[in-house]
Amino acid sequence: MAIVGHFESLAEAQKLVQSTLLAGVVQETYEEGQLLQRLPVTTIDSKSLLYNREGTLPTAAFYGIHEQIPWSADVNFTQKEATLKISARSDILDNFMMKTYKNPNDYRTVILSTLRKGVMRTIEDKLIYGNIDNDADEFDGIGHLLPADIAGSETWAAANPQAYDMGGASTAVTMVRMRQLVDAVRPKPSFLLMTRTMRNTLSATAFEKGIVLASAGIGAGHITYSKNEFGGRIDYFDGVPIVISDYLGGAYGETDNTVNKATSASGITSIWAIRTGQISDGGLCLITGGDTGGIELFKVTELDDLEDYDAGGIKLVAYCCLAQGSSKATAVIHSIDEDGVIIG
Repeated sequence: MAIVGHFESLAEAQKLVQSTLLAGVVQETYEEGQLLQRLPVTTIDSKSLLYNREGTLPTAAFYGIHEQIPWSADVNFTQKEATLKISARSDILDNFMMKTYKNPNDYRTVILSTLRKGVMRTIEDKLIYGNIDNDADEFDGIGHLLPADIAGSETWAAANPQAYDMGGASTAVTMVRMRQLVDAVRPKPSFLLMTRTMRNTLSATAFEKGIVLASAGIGAGHITYSKNEFGGRIDYFDGVPIVISDYLGGAYGETDNTVNKATSASGITSIWAIRTGQISDGGLCLITGGDTGGIELFKVTELDDLEDYDAGGIKLVAYCCLAQGSSKATAVIHSIDEDGVIIG
């Protein structure tokens, strides 16, 4: 055993010193593309929000002089309902740790910060991939607010006019489809939501490769960029901001002919065009209820004593769901090969 100066070993010497622990927790999970900060909020004091979409609009006819004009009755509406769901998390705050674990971290502060971030990430995921058919307790995300479920071979004029199927593996998105995606959202998208890889591929197509794209006389969309107030780059496609989303696809991408997350590596992704706004204006909106939905979204409740435990508790609860005023507020190109080469 090596002798370290006065001591018989390094372990003996280290008994006289201690390491310095930096207060707080260093961020390791960095994610972009949060929809919550981009969605307007409507707060209600009931279990759900009902609203009517235009259905059949009245039409006129032409008649001759003194010709009898018949009475008509053919106008109808489509009623939609957005039902609040409960998103919550409860954790125990051990009294011993609350009273003694104070150097250098405040135990309660660390737990609350971690809880809030973790639960917000869950809601962000459900804003895209929520599906009440899989779990009746959650709300539908944008993928299941389309006029019809995606089943493959979708075109802009098919049963689901807000979706286009690129075909899956080995089929990349085209610039023409990108232009059609923008046109499918009326009157104009607030932003395009895509993965970082898709943004980089579009950028490389326009700038690094210097390719001028066109197809069948239809000019390709213009990709430009500017800077935000912090000097960061903002990309635009045809004047519509591109938002990078780290929530799209998760770790494995999406499954073919759906906009659902894959459970193994698929290499497939989607691109969304989204118009945010109040329900009455036809936009995509977050609905909250009760005393939740403020700046922090969650109502935080602390319990001093839990029965049978030397502990208190902390609970985060939000009553929320996603609602889409007009069916034209979102559109998607799905089943894109993320590594494909973009052409005209």
